[in-house]
Amino acid sequence: MANQHYTLTSYEPVYVIAEEIKIPEEAVRKTALRWLELNVCKEGETPKLNDQWVAKHVEDINNVEELLIFIRYNMYKDNVEVQQLADQNVICRELATRLVEDLPEDLVEEALYASSYRLEEMLRMNGLQKKDYCEQRGISEEQLDAEVRENTIESLKEDSALAAWADHAGYTLEAEDFYEIIPGDSVQDKAYKRRQIELEGRMPQMEEYALKAKALRDVMENAMIKRTEKDEEWMRYGDTSKDVLDANKQFPDNFISL
Repeated sequence: MANQHYTLTSYEPVYVIAEEIKIPEEAVRKTALRWLELNVCKEGETPKLNDQWVAKHVEDINNVEELLIFIRYNMYKDNVEVQQLADQNVICRELATRLVEDLPEDLVEEALYASSYRLEEMLRMNGLQKKDYCEQRGISEEQLDAEVRENTIESLKEDSALAAWADHAGYTLEAEDFYEIIPGDSVQDKAYKRRQIELEGRMPQMEEYALKAKALRDVMENAMIKRTEKDEEWMRYGDTSKDVLDANKQFPDNFISL
């Protein structure tokens, strides 16, 4: 089957409401107690979340609020990847609404077959029947099938929208673009794997993937987002990651990895 050519109704930045994934304050306080227990308390000592105990036992932290800022920062720092994946999902879903062409039926059927096969393999490897899995989730087998179909088609639309963006942008690929998507411990390792891919005749697929990955970076960087409907100003997504890490300016000496 010849490659399908896709176009979008617009190539302007995507505007979305991308809600922030909140970590409950109760979880922050529990993590703070656990951190005190592991890093501060002597054997048999019980940590306390009050200003007097914290000021006496924790070096360079004077009260509970400073401790919670420290803990909260590290928890959100560890949560960045989860937030980025959630943001990517919202942004790509919105981009897919701009797709002009319908997806070819044979492409959809092929993708649905592959998705169903992967689900069956996942269940088999975990020793589960489809019926048991559905009972665990509290849904019917028909609902599971509908969910798989919806997610598969949505994924195809998003993939096709990125292909359209890449085609419109007319990207050229450099070695670094391949190294971005090839796993490896070093540039030399990635270069070796790229040569192997080329020898195996898989470069066309790798080039297609690299172009879409480049499009995704562009779309994400330039997307305009709000965290809530009530926010007055749109933010360029490429600038928000800087804002996330600005909290370390409050207590720079304390921001170490948990």
